[in-house]
Amino acid sequence: MEPRQRRVIIRIFIFLLVFVYIGYLAYALLPPFDFRVIMLFFAIFLSWTLLSETMVYQAPDVYVIEDEDHHTFLWLQLSFFLALLYSSIDFAGSHYTRMYFIEPWVIVSGFILFLISCPIRWQGFKSIGKFFNHRVALYQDHRLVKSGIYSRIRHPIYLGNLLSFLAIPLIFSSWGGLLIIVFLTIPALIYRIKIEEAFLLRHFGKEYKEYMDQSNGILPGFIK
Repeated sequence: MEPRQRRVIIRIFIFLLVFVYIGYLAYALLPPFDFRVIMLFFAIFLSWTLLSETMVYQAPDVYVIEDEDHHTFLWLQLSFFLALLYSSIDFAGSHYTRMYFIEPWVIVSGFILFLISCPIRWQGFKSIGKFFNHRVALYQDHRLVKSGIYSRIRHPIYLGNLLSFLAIPLIFSSWGGLLIIVFLTIPALIYRIKIEEAFLLRHFGKEYKEYMDQSNGILPGFIK
């Protein structure tokens, strides 16, 4: 078994344990509506994780020769985890910033946003193939991917991530969690995009500059 496959199995196993435990607590302690929201979220999130890890993401067959992440992946993960943790606690327990006044529509909109993000990320993963890396990195035989969804936008996976980031506090009806996403996670994502663009410009030069001129950054027709 490859190291990546082993890590995937471990992550999925841990997630299943967490899913069962949270489901038990939610069923015992929460009103029926809140229980259904939490279970639906975890079911969708688990399904997406299984699909992306086993069917979409391709393990690279060459080595990384340069890595210039600047800890951006770490900051994204930490800020998103903070938003997820706060939002879920706010929804299930504290209710300090829970948006009761616009439920259930805010929750429905969150689920819709998350579901929209999945095919966008799916297309991004499929198009970039083995060159995908959680870090800002360059592989031995790296080439610039400009086909598929990348023919229109340069960062489809980041667009999908942005939608999913915004979806989480909406699903849990937490304006406090939404503030964390807006003021911590999104700035971290923007900084990462700038780091990556500079990195790709340095390595692909004129080819990437022409690609930038012919495509949009993260939203078709809006952001260059």
